Amino acid sequence: MKDQAQENLIELLQQFMDEPSARTAHQDIQAGERWLTTYPAPAPRNRVLAAIHTQTIRSAWRRQRVIRLIHTSLAAAAAVVILALVGQLGPRATSRSHPVAFIPAAIWDSDDITTADLDLAYFSSEIRQVEAQMLALETGESETVDNDVSDEIEMELLALQAEFWKG
Repeated sequence: MKDQAQENLIELLQQFMDEPSARTAHQDIQAGERWLTTYPAPAPRNRVLAAIHTQTIRSAWRRQRVIRLIHTSLAAAAAVVILALVGQLGPRATSRSHPVAFIPAAIWDSDDITTADLDLAYFSSEIRQVEAQMLALETGESETVDNDVSDEIEMELLALQAEFWKG
């Protein structure tokens, strides 16, 4: 397996440089590996490892404390902003509010609001027409039931809904 890995390394090096340079680079890599196995790195002392561990824990604790402080500060600032907005936008004791009529009194007083308001009357008639066409399609009463009619009805319904929500 080790020979296969060495051959793969040579092939890889040959993709980036010519063959003599690849062989030289491969020999340099092998010499470096032999040197590293001959002179292994010394292991750190237990006291050094414990100091690094302690320092890492302290650093993480400080960072967590700072993050908690930032989150608390942001929450407090958000609460102050919300209270300020509620105070400004809320009802004021000194000013009197005057109700505004969104719907004219003639429409409000009528018995059938859909006939009194022209926009509502238009939408109501469109909805009734679409409902009648859908009912005819479902019951099979229509003589010209095909995909074009159902697509047209669906498009009309979507357009009607879009118009309704636009106001």
